[in-house]
Amino acid sequence: MNYYECNLHSLPDGSDSPSRLALVARRLGYAGIIICNYSGTGKALGAEAAKAVKGIEVAWGAELMAENPRKLHQRVASLRNRTDFLAVHGGLEKINRAACENPKIDLLVHPQRGGKGLGVVAAKAARDNQVAIGLDLGPMIRFRGGTRIRWIKTVKRDLVFARKFDLDLMITTGALSHLDMRSPRALMALAELLGLERDEAQRALSFPGTILELNRKRWLLPGVEML
Repeated sequence: MNYYECNLHSLPDGSDSPSRLALVARRLGYAGIIICNYSGTGKALGAEAAKAVKGIEVAWGAELMAENPRKLHQRVASLRNRTDFLAVHGGLEKINRAACENPKIDLLVHPQRGGKGLGVVAAKAARDNQVAIGLDLGPMIRFRGGTRIRWIKTVKRDLVFARKFDLDLMITTGALSHLDMRSPRALMALAELLGLERDEAQRALSFPGTILELNRKRWLLPGVEML
């Protein structure tokens, strides 16, 4: 299967260039990476050099941050046609719900920030609008003690919603550096500790490639492609 790391951050948001992230991702066994800087103003610094890295696909997205749903929807409308992939920086209940209610968004990442998690209303909206939910395993790697235990409980609760409403998942580390990255095999092992089956983890790691392919097609209407 072709695995993708769907939420990396390069310069200026992270500490590494896109080409460095691509080289490390290729060595770890990924078929592609999606760089989703917070600025969302276009391709990251060093984008041209990343194109020269052979054997791996480098795609460009954005991780949108907003203080309220109105501003979030404004940013989505502004960037949807300018980037291959749109993720939303979740955590606040109102932002989680607004992201799941917008079919132009590809991914809601780390909705567990703040301890709230996804919730039934947001999960139903994600199902209806085909918004994927990010399983960010970075906290499982970095956190220790009670903080990690509380995070695991929240994630496991969200996975119950994901199964109940048949939601799409994407696994990521949300890496800000190549040192934060892990191989697909390692991430699948961590996901299994949280309760995912091996086939569920494999699909979550390969699903971003499917979304990129769909986003690059030209759609006249929902379900009507221009050839």
